[in-house]
Amino acid sequence: MLDRRSLFLAAGAAAAGAALPGAAEPAAPMAGTRNPGFHRTMVGDVEVTVLLDGAMGGGGEAGIPRFLPDSTPEELRILRERAWFMDNGLHQPVGAYVLNTGRQLVMVDCGGHSSFIPTTGRTLEALRASGYRPEQVDVVLLTHIHPEHALGLSYDGTTRNFPNAEVVVSDLDLAFWTDPAQESRVPQGQRFIEAGRRAIRPYDGRIRTFGMQREVEVLPGIFSVPAPGHTPGHVSFRFTSQNQTMLIWGDIAHQTVIQLARPRWRVGVDVDQAMGVESRVRHLEMLASERMLVGGVHVPWPGFGRVIRDGEGFAWVQRPFQFG
Repeated sequence: MLDRRSLFLAAGAAAAGAALPGAAEPAAPMAGTRNPGFHRTMVGDVEVTVLLDGAMGGGGEAGIPRFLPDSTPEELRILRERAWFMDNGLHQPVGAYVLNTGRQLVMVDCGGHSSFIPTTGRTLEALRASGYRPEQVDVVLLTHIHPEHALGLSYDGTTRNFPNAEVVVSDLDLAFWTDPAQESRVPQGQRFIEAGRRAIRPYDGRIRTFGMQREVEVLPGIFSVPAPGHTPGHVSFRFTSQNQTMLIWGDIAHQTVIQLARPRWRVGVDVDQAMGVESRVRHLEMLASERMLVGGVHVPWPGFGRVIRDGEGFAWVQRPFQFG
C-alpha cells in the first residue's frame, strides 16, 4: 500500500508528465536574433537617438601593444578587470546619433558595413526601427572619414543611403582621405583609404566643409570642436538647447575604461599620436569640469554618460538606461 508521501510524489510526476507531453520533446530553440538597437533622450528641445550599428575588435591580444604602445601587460590586466572585457583583444561598440532639432534631422556619423567589418552595418535597420527613414535625414555630420563612422553613407560607392542629405566634414579630413599624396600617412593602409573614398563618392557636390582653426557653427546651434590627431581633421560636435549641453565625440576614446584612466597613453592608429593625446586630455578636462552629457561612437551602450575625474585620470559614468 502506498503511503501519503508516495501518493504525493506519484501525483507530482503525473502532473509533470501532463505539462510536458512526450519525453523526447525538444526544448525551445535559441532565437539567434537581436532587436535593432536604439535609445533616446531629450537634451532641452532636441531629441537625441543613439543607434547601435554593431561592434568591432581587432588584432587579438597580439594587436594590443600596437593599439596602445605605451601600455604594459600588468597595467592592462588591472584595467581590464574593472570591466566586462572580452578575451582575445580589445572590443568596442559602434554607434551613431540622430538629432531631431525640430527644424532638421541630423546624424552624427552613420556606422559602417559588414563588407568592411562583418559585425557592423545595422545603422539603417536601427534608424527605421527608431521611427525615422533614411530619406528624412537632412544632414550627416562626420567626425572623420573612418569606415565604421562613414560607410553608412554608401556601401557600394554608388548608392546614397541618405538620398536627401548633405554631408558636412572638416576641410582637413576631406583633403586627407582624398589626396593621393596623403596615402602614406594612413596607419591602417590602403583598405581604409578605399573604404573612406567609397563612402563619400556618391555625395560629390553635396559635401560641405568647415575649417579646423576654431570651433565653427556648422548648423544652427551645433558647433564643431577640433580634436586633431586621430586624423588631421577629426572633430567632435557640441550643441546646447534650453541650457542643456551635449558633446558627441568620434574617437577621442575607443576604450573608455583604459583610455580615460590613462589618457596620456598614445594610440598606435592615430596619424599624429602626440596630437591625439593632447586632444583627448583637453576634451576630458573640459567634460569633467563642465559635467555635460557625452556621447561617443565607441562608448558603452546605450551611448550616454559623462566624464568625471578619477585619481590622476578620468572615468566614464554611464547614464542609467531608464532616464530620458
